[in-house]
Amino acid sequence: MPRVANKRTYLDPIHQDIVLDRDKPAERLVVDLIDAVEFQRLRRIHQLGVSYFTFQGAEGSRFTHSVGVMHVAHRLCDILVSRQPQAESQRALILASALLHDVGHGPFSHVTEKILGYDHEDWSCKVISGDTQVRAILDNFKEEPGLADKIVKVLKKTYTPHYVSHIVSSQLDCDRFDYLLRDSYMTGTAYGLFALKRILRSMEIDEDEDRLLVVGEKGQIAVEDYLFARYSMYAQVYYHRKNLAARAMLGKLIKRARYVLEDKDTKISFIDEPTRLWLTAEPLTVDDYLSLDDVQFFYHIKRWLKDNDPILADLSYRFLNRQIFKASRIKSTDKAEIDSIEAQARKAVASLGYDPDYYVAVESTGFRPYDYYRPEEEHPQTNIMVRTESGEVKELSQLSLAIEALVKGNYESSWLVYPQEASEKILEIKEPALTHSRV
Repeated sequence: MPRVANKRTYLDPIHQDIVLDRDKPAERLVVDLIDAVEFQRLRRIHQLGVSYFTFQGAEGSRFTHSVGVMHVAHRLCDILVSRQPQAESQRALILASALLHDVGHGPFSHVTEKILGYDHEDWSCKVISGDTQVRAILDNFKEEPGLADKIVKVLKKTYTPHYVSHIVSSQLDCDRFDYLLRDSYMTGTAYGLFALKRILRSMEIDEDEDRLLVVGEKGQIAVEDYLFARYSMYAQVYYHRKNLAARAMLGKLIKRARYVLEDKDTKISFIDEPTRLWLTAEPLTVDDYLSLDDVQFFYHIKRWLKDNDPILADLSYRFLNRQIFKASRIKSTDKAEIDSIEAQARKAVASLGYDPDYYVAVESTGFRPYDYYRPEEEHPQTNIMVRTESGEVKELSQLSLAIEALVKGNYESSWLVYPQEASEKILEIKEPALTHSRV
């Protein structure tokens, strides 16, 4: 990364030059945090989990995404301060919170989070609060005492003013702004494109209600495009059938590794202590957790290729060599019908000599690390609010028929996941019909 005097430039494919000036306290803080070992670890965690199996370019990391979120927050902060100068006092907190919001992600990001049932945001707070380089850097930032505790409050949405948290995490936040544009670019698609500059220019602080507002018709239209881009990315990328199948297969691999670990009659071929604790949901220290990343977990899977357990070895081979399970859409939302299809698939797979506990799964698009836009009555401050040309302030779906239709949609669907070798027998399942992929 080029440096000129006291400036550092990160060359980014989405935002172009991200320039940080160490002569400015908030930016000096960000540079120091980026250099911390806990943040550098994010280079070794895929931003898009297992999506690189489907989209060959999806090799980006949580590191590049987090730097991008910070940059978008920086741009938004400049705009907010130009209109409401008092927001300048929150700049260091906003930038540091945006940068560190994902520092607690584990291997394969949201995929293992769902499989193992942990919360990356909790781990982000533990890293920020723990005996870490990140914490030391925050404590040494004399311009704002107690910054680490403030960031934890921002991430937990208990900090006041509340709009600071909304910049980092809400329905219209810098996290989503960056990941939609970045994930669209990295997957080679155009689904996530929207007019970021226009949205940022349309945003301001509603001091009376302590929230962010979108102002004017042009801003509203740009936000509508953003929400449709968000919908398209979920429908076409995040919930792509191959992504669901790869996620299911990794889940079965982890399930089998846990089974072998708990089997008193066998011994797994290789496992280090942090990975064992992580897989078995036992307490982890911050140091143990920070030793986990995609590289380290990949090494375990490579070692398991020669495990004495044939199922663990086979699933490891399939995962490493992209022999991904197939996925067929279940054309029903009735639980009894879905269960019936799964039961028939289990019999079909078992007849071929595969253990159905590890070679059949039903995946649902109900798994949402985030969600399509849905206004919340319980947390109205996080909704997208628009101030119209007449001065009226309303939630977006009350002003836009298109967004009203979008938020009322039910987009959950279920998929039957199974090995390629079982395709012919799965095709024999007729009621209700399955939609099969040609690839």
